[in-house]
Amino acid sequence: MRILTLLFIAIPLIPAAVILLLAYLQVRKWLYPLSPSVERQAAGSPFETVKFETDDGLQISAWHAPPPRAEGNAVLLLHGHRGNRDQLLIHAEYLVAAGYGALLIDFRNHGDSEGDRTSMGYHELKDARAAFRYLERQSDVKRIALWGHSMGGAVACLLMSEVDAAALFVDATFTDFPALVRDGVAARGLPVSPVSGILVSLYGYLSGSDWSAVRPIDALAALEKPALLFHGSADPVIPLAEARRIAEAHSLVRLSVFDGGGHSDLYQLDPQRYQSEVLAYLRDSFAAHSRE
Repeated sequence: MRILTLLFIAIPLIPAAVILLLAYLQVRKWLYPLSPSVERQAAGSPFETVKFETDDGLQISAWHAPPPRAEGNAVLLLHGHRGNRDQLLIHAEYLVAAGYGALLIDFRNHGDSEGDRTSMGYHELKDARAAFRYLERQSDVKRIALWGHSMGGAVACLLMSEVDAAALFVDATFTDFPALVRDGVAARGLPVSPVSGILVSLYGYLSGSDWSAVRPIDALAALEKPALLFHGSADPVIPLAEARRIAEAHSLVRLSVFDGGGHSDLYQLDPQRYQSEVLAYLRDSFAAHSRE
């Protein structure tokens, strides 16, 4: 009789236990991404390896190429989840060829940087702040633009609300992380409630994050300069609707949609268009900033 009573109590708990286990396994993928190793730069590369420290004491690794002339302009490039500075090297190369300086960082727990977990933007903002300060200390840098992909795009939006950057370019980012989780859960045919709430709460607890502070759509509320947002129409990670929400909420954000584009392939889809739009935007933004 006692065994039957225990089974009567335990059986209804099995689905909840399975949900919690699956949620934990998913959260581990977010916390501990398999970031690839950073490729070494070839001899003659314009990029040198530099390191700087965040406010919470982590060493961040980066590549830095100074502007080719004094009082030049530089771009801070921020990669996405599971990436590293290699991810944006192809962009940094044509930026340098166009006459800009570039700083590409490895976020904490990615590439060669220190750190033991990833927070999808909350703690990574500290890394971006340290990188921006590093560029501000360079005597040959006068103005700085922010560039971010996915998670790095969210961080770039948050940083833009804090610093005097000349421009903001974002490739495929989200409005806020809980909304992104809800979209992902719904797309998989799972019950949005309680699954998304469990995932967000568990990830916030284990990463030490406050998701109310990671809302790129709100961070741009005081945006005073035009921003450029790229997004693929077929992005399987962050739906195009997320980008449209950002653009609709902020009149200074221009959304450029790449038909058929995914999450990390917009440049490969149309390199000429990608480069021309980015370089035109940076040229106009730096010129406008210099007139202020």
